[in-house]
Amino acid sequence: MEYRNDLEGEGSQYEKDYSPTPPPPPHESSVDTIPPLKPNNWLWQSIVATIVCCLPFGIVGIIFAVKVDSLYFKGQYAESERVAQKAKMWTILAFGVGLIYIIFWAIMAYTGHFEEYMQNILERGASGYNF
Repeated sequence: MEYRNDLEGEGSQYEKDYSPTPPPPPHESSVDTIPPLKPNNWLWQSIVATIVCCLPFGIVGIIFAVKVDSLYFKGQYAESERVAQKAKMWTILAFGVGLIYIIFWAIMAYTGHFEEYMQNILERGASGYNF
């Protein structure tokens, strides 16, 4: 076997196949890989508001509350936060409307106008069958 000293820069076949070690992969920050905290979905509060206070607004709150978890686990964190805020708004609105409704009927019963109010409703044909 003959040893050849290449001064022209061609090098041996081993030197041609040899490549230096690749650079290490870029270091990913652990902060970027940790997802944000899951927002409160307001589900149980929406259910309570639906049963106790105001059915229509509570149902809307439940619909938004159910979407929060599915969006979060799909990785849509900003959308999940936005929907959680809507669920919160509708749930608080349901509680507020229900509370106003209860206060209204309590005032009507306390002042003694409840019977008069109900009698007026019946006299005006609130049954729905009068044409």
